[in-house]
Amino acid sequence: MGIAGGLVPSPSALIVLIASVGLGRTAFGILLVLAYGVGMAGTLTAVGLALVRLRGRLARRVADLRGDQLLARVALAVPVVTAGLVLVVGLALVTRGVVLGA
Repeated sequence: MGIAGGLVPSPSALIVLIASVGLGRTAFGILLVLAYGVGMAGTLTAVGLALVRLRGRLARRVADLRGDQLLARVALAVPVVTAGLVLVVGLALVTRGVVLGA
């Protein structure tokens, strides 16, 4: 996850690179973009590792929620709702791009 996050092009990194080329400091701009990518990859890696380490605690908390039916249902529905929202936003962005690009 961290490596993939560092490889994804970022609009802000592109703006920094273009601005540095415009100012005649291309090497400095490349260094900034590389530092940004390494920082993003490091942060995502750290978060992923923390979640792996905390997985047992999270599983126990969800197991404790099983006694309360409403909280158990909410805990089970949250990932599905989140995935649905990501899908809807993605489809809206694609539709907007197709409509405005045509």
